[in-house]
Amino acid sequence: WKRLPKLLLDPTGPLTIRPGYLPKMLPWLLRFMASTTPNRVEEISKALASIILPSVQHYLDLLDDLPRDQVPIRQQGCLYLYPTEQDVLAAAPTNAARKRLGVAVEMLGPNEVRQLVPAIGPDMAGGALATQSGHTTSPLALSKLLATQIEGAGGTFKRAKAIGFEIGTEGPSHIQTDQGDIAVEDVIVAAGAYSKPLAAELGNIVPLDTERGYHMMLPEPRIDVRVPMLIPSMGFAITPMSEGLRLAGTVEFAGLDAPPNYNRSEILLRHAKRLFPELHETGKEPWMGYRPSMPDSLPVISRSNRFDRVFYAFGHGHLGLSLGAVTGRVIADLLVDGTSDIDLAPFRADRF
Repeated sequence: WKRLPKLLLDPTGPLTIRPGYLPKMLPWLLRFMASTTPNRVEEISKALASIILPSVQHYLDLLDDLPRDQVPIRQQGCLYLYPTEQDVLAAAPTNAARKRLGVAVEMLGPNEVRQLVPAIGPDMAGGALATQSGHTTSPLALSKLLATQIEGAGGTFKRAKAIGFEIGTEGPSHIQTDQGDIAVEDVIVAAGAYSKPLAAELGNIVPLDTERGYHMMLPEPRIDVRVPMLIPSMGFAITPMSEGLRLAGTVEFAGLDAPPNYNRSEILLRHAKRLFPELHETGKEPWMGYRPSMPDSLPVISRSNRFDRVFYAFGHGHLGLSLGAVTGRVIADLLVDGTSDIDLAPFRADRF
């Protein structure tokens, strides 16, 4: 948090707060600062590791009846890039923590980085390769496959806007939507950035806010990138996908209602061109979405402390797609068995 003033003063930096939203963000930011003590960071890191490390395998388990080459998930590792020696030194504690928590990491020199990514420019001091990390080559294709699995198991989908609940003595009996009421036995609140008012109606006031993230999709990058890359000092990622190359990142605090500022996407493109001088932007397409974020960086994955038939699964921040399958497994275990193999105390809805 000590870097916040410097980050906020840099117009091309990875963090921005719209001035009018700052008063609303202050309680969230104060809780965030309270979560940055060394002991608390260690606790949070251990909790996250417990759900991140098995995350790829949980996706593969869901789709294990398909041929592996039809599953749009690749385990080619994730490369952290350090353009300067200062970046290498600054990342040392983080990489040490990764290894301590069970993440397989190989430190690379500049020549080894270029062997993995030949298109990279001359300014590169080194990197770190998380060898077991995975990524999806198409979030849309992955979502469609999972939807087909759900329908094949007897599930159905209904498009509607959840407005609230009809609540009886034992909990919600109906979900109120803009398409009419839906009778329910169990309720799982997994509405991402829109979960806060729904949880509040069910008795849990959670300090959920949104980190607006931007990306730039490049359908014709004309460079060969086969491994996902993260550039911590610039606050963005580069991911090879079936549709092209995706530049994604930055954090903007502005809530759910402010219009997008697509200059944030252009900043990502400028950063990427510094790293890859031959990168082409033909057909570029910007995008903005809402990361539902808790101030301690831990999602809410738990049974309600008020109603036995209410469950929460939201607030995954930058890790929503990564943690989708393992979160689903945990909620399924709670529904069926009432317990989970994972210690869920750090993820309680009532922890604040």
